[in-house]
This record gives sequence, structure tokens and C-alpha cells, in this order.
Amino acid sequence: MRWLMLCREPRLYSCKRIKNACIKRGIELDILDPNKMLLMLNNGKFEVFYQQEREHYAKSYSEAVLLKDYDGILPRFGTSSTEMGCTVLRHFEAKGIPVLNNAQAFALARNKWQSLQRLVEYGLPVPKTNLAGDLVSVKSQLNHFSFPLIAKVLNGSQGNGVMLFENRHNAESVLSTFRQVEEAYLCQEFVTESKGRDIRVFVIGDKVVAAMSRTSAAGDFRANLHQGGIAESIELTEEEKILAIKATQVIGLEVAGVDFFRTANGVVVLEVNASPGFEGIEQINEIDIALEIVDYFIRKISKLS
Repeated sequence: MRWLMLCREPRLYSCKRIKNACIKRGIELDILDPNKMLLMLNNGKFEVFYQQEREHYAKSYSEAVLLKDYDGILPRFGTSSTEMGCTVLRHFEAKGIPVLNNAQAFALARNKWQSLQRLVEYGLPVPKTNLAGDLVSVKSQLNHFSFPLIAKVLNGSQGNGVMLFENRHNAESVLSTFRQVEEAYLCQEFVTESKGRDIRVFVIGDKVVAAMSRTSAAGDFRANLHQGGIAESIELTEEEKILAIKATQVIGLEVAGVDFFRTANGVVVLEVNASPGFEGIEQINEIDIALEIVDYFIRKISKLS
């Protein structure tokens, strides 16, 4: 069996772990950058070419080579590659190749606003949030919130592009600048009960395989591990497990990282991540998440064949 992982950084922990898991299962895994792919619609066929690396900066690139078909596709590309990555993923889907996750769900998860819309549509609780058009004043947008306030750029990840504003003056100043440079963002209530702590749940299929709490580093309100947060293993209630699985399925994903807060009024879902890293959650739970992903995909492909 031969799979392809769409990823720009094969040295990332998650990519290397999945590569090792594939080796354990006798699967050949190529890791290729979707931004180096040339897609072709040719006489009713969906073709994919790949631009090979040049050997020296002074030499020109060699011709892009036609890729052979794969048995499965694993998307693990970052936010900067979302548009091309999803386009490539859709091309492979059109060829009839199984994927994990599909392009439509992946793109939805990457859009912070549209994914929240979908969660609310299916009755899942999310923080009070708004998104304003260019002709709506920043003042009008902020009138719907008290402070402190969270603002998030729509294409941020790993805690980047998330800001906490303690007062209206600072919020208006920064967000007005965002408007001028056409950086899309949303505003969101600050859940004071979180106190720099959230929960990440790793879901594969209809199963919760691991969970962890994340506590922010001193002086930072973001609990993300890439921002210096501290991870601990945590026990989930059955209700929380059901909620995490539902959030994953509502977005249309099969593998996801679901982030939420615990509050006095229940759980509040923050985000559903389509390409979650798992270094921290795998290590503190002593669970081989990479192998869980590979085994799940093997079962899926077997059912489809």
C-alpha cells in the first residue's frame, strides 16, 4: 500500500510519527508539498504533476513529473497552504482516492467564522462572536461586547493572531489598522472562567483517543502549547466526549482536535482543528496517536475497496 501526505514540513513531529507508524504497518509514505504540484484536467482525467527540487540555486527546475496514483491521501498542510492544499486534495478525491480528511471539511475547519456558524447550526455552544463587513465601523462591532475582549485573525493558527484587549481604546486602535490593511478578523467574548486554560480532545472517527488540559504560560492568556502552555492529562465526562465527537462530525472531519472551555454553564467549543498536532497530547497520555490514525485509515480504505 502506498500513501501520500500533503505537507510542507516533513520534519514536524506529527509528520515523522505518522511516517514511522506507516513503516510499522508496511505502508510506503511519500511526503510532498502541495505548493509544488501542478494539477491537470486532461481528456477527462485528473492528473497531478510534482515539481522536483533543483540541485543548485543556479540551475533551473527540472520538468514536473507525473505522479502515480496512491492508495490514500493524508492532508497535513498548514494555514498558509490551505487554498492550494485543499485544491490538490479535491483533485485526488475526484480521482477516487480515499482521503483523511476530505477537502470540503478541511476548508470549513480552517475558516474560523464559517466553522463556528456550522457548530451553532447544529446546536453546539460557542462563545459570543461577531464578524463585520468592511462598511461596518469598528465602534459598532465592539458595541456588542464588554471588556476584556478577544480578537482573532481568520487565518491564524497555533495561538498566533489571537489578541486580548483590556479596554476599548486599544481594541479600536489595533482593529482599525487591521481594517486598513484588509486583515479579516472576528471579535469574541473573553470567557473569564477559562483563566488561560482550555481542553484539547483528539478524535478519530467516532472515538475520543486522548485528551489534555492546557494552561497558559505566565503572563499569557493563550493556552496553546506553541505559545509556551503547559499540558496535563485530563479525564473527560461522557457528555464532553459526546460533544467532541459531534463537533468533529458536524464539521465533516474524521480526524480532529476539538478545543473547548469548561464553564459554570457547561462546555463552550472554541475550535475544531483539521490537522491537529499531537506531540504534547501523545506524550502525556502515552498513547500512540500516529498508529491510531494509520490503523483507522487502513480500515477505511479496506471498507472502500
